[in-house]
Amino acid sequence: MHFQSKSLYGGAITVDLPEGLIDASTFRQIPDTQEVYVCHDSKVLSKNDAIIIDLMERVDCSDDSAIDSHLREVCKLNDADQNDSIILEQDRNAHARNFPEDYCGWIVSGEQAKKWGRDETPLVLILALIRLKNVGTDLLVSYNIPFDEKSEIEDLKEVLSGESLAGNLALRRINVAKEVVIRILDTLKVQDWKLFKN
Repeated sequence: MHFQSKSLYGGAITVDLPEGLIDASTFRQIPDTQEVYVCHDSKVLSKNDAIIIDLMERVDCSDDSAIDSHLREVCKLNDADQNDSIILEQDRNAHARNFPEDYCGWIVSGEQAKKWGRDETPLVLILALIRLKNVGTDLLVSYNIPFDEKSEIEDLKEVLSGESLAGNLALRRINVAKEVVIRILDTLKVQDWKLFKN
């Protein structure tokens, strides 16, 4: 997979993203706090995968609890019940190279989502958090992996039940997405801190 540097928020933030992703703002309204990139071509990532970078007001709780709070909120937005979510993997002491003093962590969660008119589309969410304490902002990176193909859904059931087998297509997709999120955390850099003055 090849990456390229992208300018976000009018150049105030830069990050490496996989080549070939489409900026969703070119075809739909996106909130000012978000940058959304989608995959339209399975040669890049998997079709319908989406990466969202979101600048949120810092939640008033401990660093360790903050990622859980944001996960609950994302589950609500996806019309999913967090009680039905399964934490597949997590690193609550991750590293964001350009933010050495700020908390960073990520979670891989499996959930059922009823979004965009679909019934119970299986979804794996990788949610990463960098807490920018000096500017009172929680920077979220969400990688949504929807599973539509029957064979992948069967493989996902194995992963969610803890039976992840070698050659499992769902596990392969999750691992690629995790690599992308880790690359984002490693390359994300604020170029202009005035972005946070509003």
